[in-house]
Amino acid sequence: MADTNEGKMLTVNILSPDGEVYAHHARSCRVHAIDGWLTILPNHLPLVTVLDIGAVIVTRLNSEEPDYIAINGGALTFHDNNVDIAASFAVRARDVDQAHVEVMKNQAEADMQEALSRQDQSSYLRARISLERAINQINVAKHKKSNVK
Repeated sequence: MADTNEGKMLTVNILSPDGEVYAHHARSCRVHAIDGWLTILPNHLPLVTVLDIGAVIVTRLNSEEPDYIAINGGALTFHDNNVDIAASFAVRARDVDQAHVEVMKNQAEADMQEALSRQDQSSYLRARISLERAINQINVAKHKKSNVK
């Protein structure tokens, strides 16, 4: 019997320097590219793009509730219904350490205030990026599923 999902599904793979973070079949994949949000569906044209700090939102074949993965930027390639994301950092919603991320957020906010008082623009920008990363993980963690598979 032929596979009824052939041509109607994506394979989504997310890798970070720590290894494979995510690998599943999906109906769609939504990412935050540097020039805006992008949704990839099966049979999309081949694509290479740079990703910004943001969530990767994957709607799997067997679930209506999407999976959320926080990334700190990276690169996406798409061809032959394969979405491959190489991220500088990636964590699934279920794996976010909320206590640690809150500490990161508070430290980034303190670093921003200190940089402002010293009028140190480069330190301010680094702290702002750290804050964006922490907020991204906090937002993704809000999408933890109760029945993790």
